[in-house]
Amino acid sequence: MNKNEIPPNKIICNWCGIPAIIIWVHGHGQCSNCGINIDECCKGESCGPKISDQKPENNLPQ
Repeated sequence: MNKNEIPPNKIICNWCGIPAIIIWVHGHGQCSNCGINIDECCKGESCGPKISDQKPENNLPQ
């Protein structure tokens, strides 16, 4: 491996610029060097059911 290549288990942190490993804490990934969030938890997902998953009678206007 060339000295300028990044090992496959590391990323370059956008905040500190250091090759680092992603550490998973409480559902989000953070830089092992500076601790900034790299991969947000959930990314906007919700825990509610999709409208298409609900029974049709529950989707009628009231």
